[in-house]
Amino acid sequence: MSSELCVFDLGFSWSKGKKKNKIYVQPSIYGEAKPVFEENIKQDDFVFNDDLFVGKLALRHSDIKYFSLNDNKTEAMTSNVLMKTGLGYLNSSNPFNLVTGLPVKFYFTQREHMMSLIEGLNEADSYKIKKGKNKTNNIKINIDKYKIVPQGYGIAMDFLLTPEGKISNSGIAKKKILVIDLGFYTLNLLGLDKMEIMKESTSIILGVEKAYKLLQTYLQKAVGKSPAIYEMDTCVIEGRYEGRDIRLLIQKAFRPLSIQIQNEVESLNINFDYHLIGGGAAHNVFEQINLPNKILFDQLSQIRGYENVGVRLWK
Repeated sequence: MSSELCVFDLGFSWSKGKKKNKIYVQPSIYGEAKPVFEENIKQDDFVFNDDLFVGKLALRHSDIKYFSLNDNKTEAMTSNVLMKTGLGYLNSSNPFNLVTGLPVKFYFTQREHMMSLIEGLNEADSYKIKKGKNKTNNIKINIDKYKIVPQGYGIAMDFLLTPEGKISNSGIAKKKILVIDLGFYTLNLLGLDKMEIMKESTSIILGVEKAYKLLQTYLQKAVGKSPAIYEMDTCVIEGRYEGRDIRLLIQKAFRPLSIQIQNEVESLNINFDYHLIGGGAAHNVFEQINLPNKILFDQLSQIRGYENVGVRLWK
């Protein structure tokens, strides 16, 4: 059986993966399983080895949850289960080629650790995955080839490459492009000059978490309580908390983060032709960042770009 392409991005807040038309998007959290009424099990809920709830199911029903902000994702206690769940759902036990990423700043220091994590998945024992009310699947990970790229590169390749892995516009590809990849914990600033990664590219410990901590403070004053940091996404996406409209508080919390991002970009002292702003919460800062030729990318842009990279590499 030939190996098909699978892409996966292990984020602090969300884990995202794709294989052909099959997509996996879940919060980067898991928790202890417990009895749950069958009516409460949703089609996009995941259970790992019968004893752990993963992602959205853990947020809703686990009393004990595991969530990590360890800046070394390969050493975070949650990474193994999260990757096994996503990759197992997307591939079952079929062989696949993998493209994944690491934050720009940590690419060189953590690349060998990520390689060990990936190769360790191949050597791991089989395990079980259950999705929604479907039957439990036994999984044995079977990774053939893999490629690790700096995060942000996926957004750039979503912009520059076609789904066939070809350059979509040779003129734009020759320009200076800055990817502003806003993650939960890190801000990746990845520069490309004629498609070559610039030495000034870096990651800064500056992400959505900063805005969420401010929002927690505002909610404490307005409501008298606030959600845990790993529960903030739901409130921000819905724009409501405890029955209140909190959209103005969300804008207020993201304003200082937008200013900090603008300052970091200007500190590079480089004139870029295009600014690609991506990440799941990028729309909360996009309007407040004043940069020429700025383009907004959605939460799945990174994995679409990884897919383009994989097609170009293994076509």
